[in-house]
Amino acid sequence: MSQGKGSAKPPRLLGWIGWAGADAIGRLALLTGSTVILSRMLEPRDFGVSALVLTLVAVASVCVGAPFEEALAQRRGLRKFHLGAALAVAWLVALGLFALSVVGGFWLGHAYGEPEMRVLLPVAMLSIFFSGHSDIATALARRLHRFNDVAIATLGGHAIGIALSLAIAFSGGGVWALIGQRLLVVVARAILLQWRLGFLILPRWSLEHLGHIGRFARISFFDRLADNLTYLAFNNVVGALYGVTVLGYVNMAMRLIEPIRGAIVATSHNLAFSYFAGAGSDPRRLRDRVEPVVANAAFVIAPLFVGMAAVTPILLPIVAGPGWDGAIDIAICLALGAAILLPARLVYTALSASARPEFSLFGSLSGFGATLLLLVLASPLGPISVGLSRLVGDAVQSILAIGLPAPNLAWPQRERFRALLPAWSLAGAMGLVVAGSDLVLQGLNRPLALVISIVIGVVCYAVLLAVFARPAFRNLLAIVRPSTRIVPTVES
Repeated sequence: MSQGKGSAKPPRLLGWIGWAGADAIGRLALLTGSTVILSRMLEPRDFGVSALVLTLVAVASVCVGAPFEEALAQRRGLRKFHLGAALAVAWLVALGLFALSVVGGFWLGHAYGEPEMRVLLPVAMLSIFFSGHSDIATALARRLHRFNDVAIATLGGHAIGIALSLAIAFSGGGVWALIGQRLLVVVARAILLQWRLGFLILPRWSLEHLGHIGRFARISFFDRLADNLTYLAFNNVVGALYGVTVLGYVNMAMRLIEPIRGAIVATSHNLAFSYFAGAGSDPRRLRDRVEPVVANAAFVIAPLFVGMAAVTPILLPIVAGPGWDGAIDIAICLALGAAILLPARLVYTALSASARPEFSLFGSLSGFGATLLLLVLASPLGPISVGLSRLVGDAVQSILAIGLPAPNLAWPQRERFRALLPAWSLAGAMGLVVAGSDLVLQGLNRPLALVISIVIGVVCYAVLLAVFARPAFRNLLAIVRPSTRIVPTVES
């Protein structure tokens, strides 16, 4: 089952990107559609309660399968016993966490005065048995370069899970629709991915094979745990400071931004990881692969999220309906944080691909600390501190990705900054133009104003690229016209 780490041929890579794009767009459409419906059927309190429960489940899922996904994906020689040993530990941990959730549900319900949480938490926690299996299957798919199967399973899982959760909502299930969405999506994705791979992964206890992936799995675990603990601590501090209604606004803001953020993080990491790993242990070869990827990705990712921030005052009321104005400023900060962090995150991906995941762990821990510190210190400002704290936490991780010394990357800090600055600058200029245009469009029908704002943003950014970053402009055209040769965006 060993798999070589060579670079993919362009047509095949374009196929992967096409499927990944279809997955991202499809998930965004499904999640946005469900939010449009559920936000009009449920109250902010329901979203706040589900956020507390599902954040605990997200942290638990990290403890189950996430540590093994990266460790299995990067291992040069992989056997079925590695997969089976990982699954055996994953299910054993899942069983212990499920037992804890039965007790934890009573504590959570008492702490927040929401007795329904006593049952919500254990039921939601059932998903970790499937998420662990799904993470390990994803690692196998990544090694086999079967990214299309991952995309198909993910999109199909969301289609099935969201459809069933909406059925629960229309049946009067209330907050159970939000809990069911997470559970049903995870179950459906795991089953579909296992079916697509055609390779049955069964638990096999083996301490020897666990030892082969132990170091990488431990560091990867703490990295993912720190990332998810940010959400856990963040939600609980927000709930303690402002109550479950404001937490509901946070949940709504995240439902607007996080689907596309999560899709881009997963897709860019999975594709780039395999490409970067092909550089082996040669620092200069790794640098030659990382620099153009980071620069070109920044020109796509940064304007996407800056544009979302600019149109959020129009978009969120359309999606969520009346009564959700408290989520607008929070969503803007989440979008700007994504624009700053996600292109720089690929530096952490490159280091992980060269068996140095500790850099990503350090970045996650630093962002976690900065987020919580500012959330508490800025609490006199009111709920806006929620969005600002997430923005600062993302910025800290990005600064560290640029500034951390990494000799095995052979990419100086100044050149990392130069690779990212043009995209950030042009995206920021475009965002200011779009935000300013909203003042002129105030009297228009809101959906029409949204369409016009998006068109203004696309045209403005294309003009800025054509004038100030022509290589990047040609690269974006190459996506539409594959015959166009991709060129470097940053001169060495």
